[in-house]
Amino acid sequence: MDFRYNTEQVDFRASLRGFLAETAPMPLVRDIAVEGGHDQRLWRRICSELELPALHLPPEYGGAGGTLVEAAIAFEELGRALTPVPLAGSVFAIESVLRMGNAEQRQRLLPGLLSGERIGTFTAVGPDAADPTTATVRADLHGGRPVLHGECSPVLYGHVADLFVVAAETGGTVSPFVVTADTPGLTVEPLPSFDTTRPVARLRFAHTPAEALPGSDGLDGVLDVARVLLAADMLGGAEACLALSVEYASSRMQFDRPIGSFQAVKHACAEMMIEIDATRVAVMFAAMSATDPEELAIAAPLVKAQAADTFAMCAGAAMQVHGGIAFTWEHDIHMYFRRAKTTQAVFGNSTHHRALLADRAGL
Repeated sequence: MDFRYNTEQVDFRASLRGFLAETAPMPLVRDIAVEGGHDQRLWRRICSELELPALHLPPEYGGAGGTLVEAAIAFEELGRALTPVPLAGSVFAIESVLRMGNAEQRQRLLPGLLSGERIGTFTAVGPDAADPTTATVRADLHGGRPVLHGECSPVLYGHVADLFVVAAETGGTVSPFVVTADTPGLTVEPLPSFDTTRPVARLRFAHTPAEALPGSDGLDGVLDVARVLLAADMLGGAEACLALSVEYASSRMQFDRPIGSFQAVKHACAEMMIEIDATRVAVMFAAMSATDPEELAIAAPLVKAQAADTFAMCAGAAMQVHGGIAFTWEHDIHMYFRRAKTTQAVFGNSTHHRALLADRAGL
């Protein structure tokens, strides 16, 4: 396997990075985080001009016909910039409809999600999303139609989503259902989020009508794609922590010399770079393995654990390099630390994912 990006992918990364630097600089990200963590105008531009939600979808459904590699590049760049848009939730919902919806549902639901006219999200972010014994939402039949009961949280961007893909227990299994935000019996409650750039909400279902996605066998595949893309998001954040640390260590003077000349600071930055390089290779391998379900099943939990540990380590080391200023609201590092800790917990922590990897590998 050739672990190199081709010319088109390199150009795409450069173009996206320039776009985000112009349209979503950190001062704007901070303002949006305070106001609720979602920039509708930027989201529409990302969907209409860059078509990021459609990157890896086939053209017959309005996609760009790319691969998960291009999608991972997009997540990496948005993670590097902490861009406050609901790409993660929307792409997970799109992946759910693509894998588990029938032809009619794909034709009806995907266009609005791809264009940005509707924001989607996937409600199951806990470690046992596919385990019916831990499900917090139940689906029953009422008059021949499924209705949902229970609650789930935290749901990424739940307070701005128009469409939810809900994993609910039914008949001893977990099956996916689609619910729109205006459905009777659904209550959405915004929750405090440790990561202010990625807000969350609680959903409450009280006899809420829902639409079943018939392909429940694809739930594990959706979760694995989500793990790979979140790993790419965390890789971008870790890279930003290293870049900020190197810049600060080169300019901050102590005892008439840059602090980057001190061995302890050198070692901290070197360890960050080593872990980032290992994570980058893992993300590339996992994204390139997406066409093989068996390889993806092994690569996805591995890369989620690797990226989560790398990002948390880099954010913590960057705080040490910057000293006391990194803990203050005025500095950007604390925002990366918040993103690292929250994303580390999505779909389960690193211990959970290593256990999942061992189970899937038959160890």
